[in-house]
Amino acid sequence: MSRTQDFIGGFLHIFKGFKFLTSHRRLWVWAIIPTLINLLIVVAMISIFTHYYGDFYGWLASHMGNLDIANPTAWYMHILDGILWVLNILFQILIILISLILMLVIAYGLSFIVAAPFNDALSERVETALTNNEPPPFSMKKFVGDMLRIIKIESIKAAILLAIPILLFILNIIPVIGGPIYVFLTLIFGAWDLGFAFADLPMGRKVIPLKERWGFAKKNKWALIGFGTGFIIPFFTLVFAAPMVVGGTLLYVEKSK
Repeated sequence: MSRTQDFIGGFLHIFKGFKFLTSHRRLWVWAIIPTLINLLIVVAMISIFTHYYGDFYGWLASHMGNLDIANPTAWYMHILDGILWVLNILFQILIILISLILMLVIAYGLSFIVAAPFNDALSERVETALTNNEPPPFSMKKFVGDMLRIIKIESIKAAILLAIPILLFILNIIPVIGGPIYVFLTLIFGAWDLGFAFADLPMGRKVIPLKERWGFAKKNKWALIGFGTGFIIPFFTLVFAAPMVVGGTLLYVEKSK
């Protein structure tokens, strides 16, 4: 397959996840719990962003000097004041974009840690429906053990994958082009990371070595980027986490064959 075909194929798995979940109502109970958890995280992140944005912008603006001309007199001073006003608007937009991206990355990391056990249970049942291989009988001891194991693994993954956007953030020190480059690369990485996170659920459940999991992610990187394109829509994947879990499992089963 070409990169374009892989990308489109991965993107279509978003809708395949919705379709599969709609036609298998027995899975809904496992979809509701992580959805509610993610909605609480979304509300919390939006509240924090709204509350502290003014202070954050004021702190940054105080270090940049005046972005307007008080009482302009000559005509060219009015033009210069208008240019500064436009730059101020662009500066605020850039701050919002950077803050939103960082907030989304943190929210995704939290959601995978907190909702991981329920996402794992949903993924397991999707794979069972596809392969007709029944999972072992439910055991509370096993569930608790798996929950602790999954939370530990996802915490380590979140720490590693959160470090990359932080390193990319350094690009903002490059004048003029640093900000746009940072936004572009972070969106690409965010889409790949998101696609991999959901497709990795079956591999994590099977305790597949990390080296093989990274190999799968590298081999199918364009499909994962396509599947993770919901990253560009703020909070889309958090709100629709359940269909993404299903779509990621479908993608893994398809590609692993």
